[in-house]
Amino acid sequence: MRGVPGFAIAAACLVVACSSHAPTAAQKPPDRGTRARTQLPKPVAGSGITPPVSHTTLPSGVAPGTSVVATLTSNGVQRSYRLHAPASSRAGAPPPLVLVLHGANGNAARVELRYHWDSLSDRDGFFVAYPQGLLDQWNVALDPRAADDVGFLTGVIDHLVLAFSLDPSRVYVAGMSSGAAMAYRLACAMSARIAALASVEGANPGCRPARPVSMVAVHGLADTQVSFASAQRSVAAWRDDDGCVAGARTQRSGSVTLTVWAPCAAGTTVELFGVDGAGHEWPGSSPPLPNHDPPSNDLDATGVIWDFFRQLSR
Repeated sequence: MRGVPGFAIAAACLVVACSSHAPTAAQKPPDRGTRARTQLPKPVAGSGITPPVSHTTLPSGVAPGTSVVATLTSNGVQRSYRLHAPASSRAGAPPPLVLVLHGANGNAARVELRYHWDSLSDRDGFFVAYPQGLLDQWNVALDPRAADDVGFLTGVIDHLVLAFSLDPSRVYVAGMSSGAAMAYRLACAMSARIAALASVEGANPGCRPARPVSMVAVHGLADTQVSFASAQRSVAAWRDDDGCVAGARTQRSGSVTLTVWAPCAAGTTVELFGVDGAGHEWPGSSPPLPNHDPPSNDLDATGVIWDFFRQLSR
């Protein structure tokens, strides 16, 4: 197996089971007038991790196929995200980047454990970032009194693309529930840079992209928290903004119905996977969570989303 080209990662910890960072009372509130800036995290004593001196080697103790927790300062607030570096990559091709956003009251570590993006990352050679919302929430409403999450996520992308020489034309964002709504927000704000977005059990909070952006939605017909009808309305509005053709291609396999609108403006595509009987949970995720809807086993949402993403670039 080919090794991943050198990428330097400075991290707060190395193991996937590390707990995610939470804000403290001592942290300053976001300063809306300050542009997000990034910084590499400081080394942890005894961890064997030192700040990178080159982007051609991985620091001691960090191997391809591992995950780390890194920090970034955005609007004066220290934020965190998990980052998985692929076990292998295509020679001569800069790796893509996928951001995966947790839902309300979820967290980055649990998303990494349950949605199984890391194995696809290792197989196909792309980086996966799992940003952490403050207090396990996203500022989908763009409340000026709360965190500037668009600025934070933009900063994560800017830093990773620059630090690890990732492909700026192949940046994707996916999210679950309120994380899906935040993915919509980011795609609207960065429509010139996001190659595609994926919404799982989510809906558009009301934004519109300035440029066409490909999107795929995965939604359970039995979701009682975010209705399938709201997902359909979000997809309909997005395909109108993307200038898609009026007709759609529909394919049914078991309990899953795939509807495709293409071609759309600027070579974009819009797709909707409807899953009969599925509730408010990422299809194909495991293990199941107590007091949550059971995940449907009729569709591997991560797999179909990556198959959609990998065909698209900016």
